Amino acid sequence: MPTRTFHDIPPSNDGRFEGRPSDVVVLGVPIDSGTGGRPGARFGPAAIREASNLIAGNLYHVGLETEIFEHLRIVDVGDVPVTPGQHDRNLNAAEKWVRELMSVTEQVVVLGGDHSVLLPVLRAVADKHGPVSFVHWDAHADTWDGGPERLLTHATAVRRVIEEGLTNQVFQIGLRGYGPSRETFAWAGENGVEHWTMMDVDETGLTDIVQQVISTVTGKVYISIDIDVLDPSYAPGTGTPEPGGLTSRELLAGIRDLVRNTDVVGMDVMEVAPPYDHADVTALVANRCVLEFLAATAQRRAAG
Repeated sequence: MPTRTFHDIPPSNDGRFEGRPSDVVVLGVPIDSGTGGRPGARFGPAAIREASNLIAGNLYHVGLETEIFEHLRIVDVGDVPVTPGQHDRNLNAAEKWVRELMSVTEQVVVLGGDHSVLLPVLRAVADKHGPVSFVHWDAHADTWDGGPERLLTHATAVRRVIEEGLTNQVFQIGLRGYGPSRETFAWAGENGVEHWTMMDVDETGLTDIVQQVISTVTGKVYISIDIDVLDPSYAPGTGTPEPGGLTSRELLAGIRDLVRNTDVVGMDVMEVAPPYDHADVTALVANRCVLEFLAATAQRRAAG
């Protein structure tokens, strides 16, 4: 068990809430051996939980007028135990944990960790629900092929998800910078990936883009958030910051809209790297991403 659970929600060894199936399970995956640049995301789960210190008592969302705990049974099962230097072994352990948790909960929230964690998580989610619609918030496409060795890193995870047929739709929001290559983008387009760069966000508006996603998705939805989708002024604590990103207000609104209007079965927040954070601002916004997900889920549940 973690020394502090997410917002002091009940700890659980098996994902159950007082012996019964839970509505939401929070799980940490402290892995950053898939990082290509600056490490540190292994400390992300602890930092996101610790950010709970600034919000005490009930979790009432003043905008949605919803008290989270009135409608959701939520537990925190702590972190997947990892072995230093054993990337594949650790990812396999994460997949095993999520697969077991999905048998006793309706939704899973994963605190990363680098984005290579996405593949084992979606394997487990798809094992229960079949291929899901995948909404990916990120500055980077993560569709590199991995080179001759077919590496599994935070830059290849989305490509592996597509290749393994774990998703039937992929929507990427917030891409920018100088990569991946033209060929990689062409591969993604040929495999049905729909993406919006930050230039698209500037021209179209994020609200309209999210509405396009909502009107297009089918079936179950999984949301994955690389915290570097935010501009570094809002999230400096990440391994691969890219200037020119979303504001925290835009991201939180996008999460709320998606959860309130689609059938979301899980989400993650990845790439929070506390060694590069300042005044915990990245951990705080990552924490808030999860809270927005929970509050919107609670409101949806309350509305039936």
